[in-house]
Amino acid sequence: MSPYAIIATGFGAVFGGMLAVELLARSGRGPFLPVAEALHAVLLVRLGRWLIMLGWLWAGFHFLAR
Repeated sequence: MSPYAIIATGFGAVFGGMLAVELLARSGRGPFLPVAEALHAVLLVRLGRWLIMLGWLWAGFHFLAR
């Protein structure tokens, strides 16, 4: 198995897990919040806003800067 296939399979598994949690949250059968509500709860706190901003900065520099 090539490294590309392993990475693509890993990203697919992560995306599938995220989709499953979101669907469980929207159906009301799980202990999870939908992504929008969870993000809203995090953004109510000053530390949460800073952590989200730092995460976006890291992702931007890590994936987009060359």
